[in-house]
Amino acid sequence: MNCFKIKLKNMEAFKQELTDKIQLLKKKGVVLTTPRLIILEFLVSNRIHPTAEEIFNALKKKYPSISQASIYNTIKLFVKLGIVSELFVEKERARYDINTTPHAHFKCLKCGKVYDVKKPLPQMEEIEGHQVALTQIYFYGTCNECLKKAKRRE
Repeated sequence: MNCFKIKLKNMEAFKQELTDKIQLLKKKGVVLTTPRLIILEFLVSNRIHPTAEEIFNALKKKYPSISQASIYNTIKLFVKLGIVSELFVEKERARYDINTTPHAHFKCLKCGKVYDVKKPLPQMEEIEGHQVALTQIYFYGTCNECLKKAKRRE
């Protein structure tokens, strides 16, 4: 079913993660429709923290029958089940991350890309008597690529 370009060295990791996510969906009783599998595969193979609109635009080229409603409904289901994290790194729209392990994000204010921050987050279940359900940390600035481009122009 692989319809996306994946580097060969990452193919085994891709297959394993896709299999793990499919097993988790089955365990939670989710019917594995073709649109759901296509969207899941896209998210596993494209670590770009896409918006629902970006997912739709990428998939409609190869799958013209896929609808925006399918994208939104599937993403909403994946978030509800904990398969995908919903990011609010931008005010006007949500982005989605297949990596649900706790981690921070960095958004480049020049190119708009969102990156995972590799440094581990402190795991806190309680803060000052409050129960923590979710932690989202966002950093904003200029990414390596944009900094390199700026230096070349100088």
